[in-house]
Amino acid sequence: MINTIQKIPLDDSARVATIIASAYPGFELFSEEKKTRFEEIFTQVQNEEPTTNYYGLYKQENLVGLMRLHDFKMNLLSTMADVGGIGLVAVDLLHKKENVAKEMLTYFLTHYKEKEASMVSLYPFRVDFYKKMGFGVGPKMDQYRVKPDSFPKGRSKEHIERLNINDKNELLACYNRYLFQTAGMIEKTESELNQLFNRPENHVYAYREGDKILGYIVFSFKRASTSNFVLNDMVIKEWIYETPDALSEMMTFLHSQADQINRIELQTQDESFHILLSDPWNDADHVIPPVYRESHTTGVGLMYRVIDTENFFRTLKDHDFGNQTCRVKFTIADSFFSDNNRSVVVHFEKGQPSIDSLGEYEVEVSLDVSDFSSLVMGAVTFKSLFNYGLVQISDESYLPALHSLLYREQKPRCTTVF
Repeated sequence: MINTIQKIPLDDSARVATIIASAYPGFELFSEEKKTRFEEIFTQVQNEEPTTNYYGLYKQENLVGLMRLHDFKMNLLSTMADVGGIGLVAVDLLHKKENVAKEMLTYFLTHYKEKEASMVSLYPFRVDFYKKMGFGVGPKMDQYRVKPDSFPKGRSKEHIERLNINDKNELLACYNRYLFQTAGMIEKTESELNQLFNRPENHVYAYREGDKILGYIVFSFKRASTSNFVLNDMVIKEWIYETPDALSEMMTFLHSQADQINRIELQTQDESFHILLSDPWNDADHVIPPVYRESHTTGVGLMYRVIDTENFFRTLKDHDFGNQTCRVKFTIADSFFSDNNRSVVVHFEKGQPSIDSLGEYEVEVSLDVSDFSSLVMGAVTFKSLFNYGLVQISDESYLPALHSLLYREQKPRCTTVF
């Protein structure tokens, strides 16, 4: 019998909780109380979240695998575009190694190609597993653990105030302005916005100038010692700022917490962040030879995948690809998703792309879809891929032009968890 994939009906909520409990033991869904709570969340999402849906793979009407799909609006380089996201991929323990995950991932790619998206993304449980499926690694995330007085103390923090749920629209306006300026950022949903304020552990502070919020910070506290209850760390969950003044006053606010806070922990994709700090060293006391003290730890996470190369360039018809003029044939090797395993000729005129239906080109670029996805999102440069032997070009004299064509000054950033 042919397997079927469909949106999971509410009647299967208990089965969903059982599969998740075994696939993700860290969620600790082993008590009936926690399973019931998860079933309530599942039901709420299926009923009330129009952009988030759980889909399941059924073998003879038995749910054996599931995934959560997200309909995102993302700043794709410089254009707001539809992008698919996938999370909570889980397979029943009895049906491992039966290609359940592969079938669901294929459905995921096809689903969003039919919705005319050109890009999808995910947080991997294993990078190598998804790279084989054509996903490319995104930019790294740095985690700092610094002393509060490492942040510069500015002239003032007079514009800093605590926010509540009544300020959410002003906060969203700030986020959206940052979204439109920053590649990789994803629109917030109403529930995501509400969670910032509704979770009791969250503290939300902002820089307000007149009636406009120009930056905000969301944080919580956690114990830094099991024996000393007054020793706590501050954990920054989200930090957005639009102006140097907003940044300065928020850093002054953080600096002022030195009397009670042990360390401030934050994640950032700003590669220059350590320059801001008077002491960027963390508390690991780890020295890297010859004399480099550890400042932060770095992780690889969010991955991107182009699912329709031609549509990708059509979507970005107004984007400036390095002000370059040339005809390029992109030959994409996509062994997992055959619809995208082909060549596309793009004519760039002063950076503006258009599909060349005649197929005439000056230079051919050949590479795997995973590397192509990392490249076009700005996670790696063309010259780096060329030096690594991961891209081939038919005429090496075009290397400088191709590097400029696909160079991104700022790597993509994303604060959305899914």
